[in-house]
Amino acid sequence: MGFLDDFGKKISSASQEAIAKGKDLADIAKLNSNIADEKNKINAAYKEIGKKYFESHAEDFEEGYGELVGNIKASLEKIATFEQQIVEIKGVTKCPSCGAEVPKGAAFCTACGTAIPQPEVQAAPVQEEATKTCPTCGTVLKAGDMFCINCGTKLEEVQQ
Repeated sequence: MGFLDDFGKKISSASQEAIAKGKDLADIAKLNSNIADEKNKINAAYKEIGKKYFESHAEDFEEGYGELVGNIKASLEKIATFEQQIVEIKGVTKCPSCGAEVPKGAAFCTACGTAIPQPEVQAAPVQEEATKTCPTCGTVLKAGDMFCINCGTKLEEVQQ
């Protein structure tokens, strides 16, 4: 029975080693997760530092930051253009006080009650279009027409 006893001890020893290795692997995984969390915190802090730097030095940045500042400004302009296109597609306007979307033509914001400035509508000056008359049928035509829309007569160039 000595053989079976040795075999049992070896199995017991191997299982204890496996348990220890499993615990080590779990500890390593937990530590790697903690490291990743701390790296994420560092990256968030870097991002916040960069944002604060940009906000306070967008016009007086140090040498070496010009391209980055320019890239941010260009992206901000594109974002504003895209947001304006979205507003136009939706048929809304933005409240100047709270930024809520308000239907175009609304007099007041539905979120905060602020009066919405209405664009002044200026009547476009009415331009009388130059006209000419067809010599064959008398139809009134636009000055640039080459043929009569009623009878098809080719019109002579009218000198103005």
